[in-house]
Amino acid sequence: MFLVMQRVRSASGNDGINAFHYQHGPASWTDTAPADVPEPNRGSLVSQSVVVPPPGNRVRSYLDIAAPDDAPWEEIHRAFVRFLVAHGPAPLPWSGIQARCKFQVGLEQALAPRWRTELAALLHAGQALVLRDRSRPSGRAPS
Repeated sequence: MFLVMQRVRSASGNDGINAFHYQHGPASWTDTAPADVPEPNRGSLVSQSVVVPPPGNRVRSYLDIAAPDDAPWEEIHRAFVRFLVAHGPAPLPWSGIQARCKFQVGLEQALAPRWRTELAALLHAGQALVLRDRSRPSGRAPS
């Protein structure tokens, strides 16, 4: 799976988090994500939550997560916490691998003082999307 969560601001000043959930199908990796995930292989878009419709939005912060489609959310969360600890107070953006997950994080300077809260909000948006998709009868969002 590939999750993209972005806090965006429209030209008119609307602000919110847009989230996108992609899947790679039954083929899954057992170690770290293949080199082509997420780029150029984002997978197939299975669902999204768009609070601030495009176009013309400015991305203020982002969190990208690549993990096996069937990775339990608890595994992703634990790996993200380890990722944050490993990158500590280093200047953003951050990218790296923890367990079977790849992470990319960035935010604009104005959000830096509250980076923990901001990243928690982005992670929560991704979690809500994945758990909603997994609760559907087929386990996937409609195409």
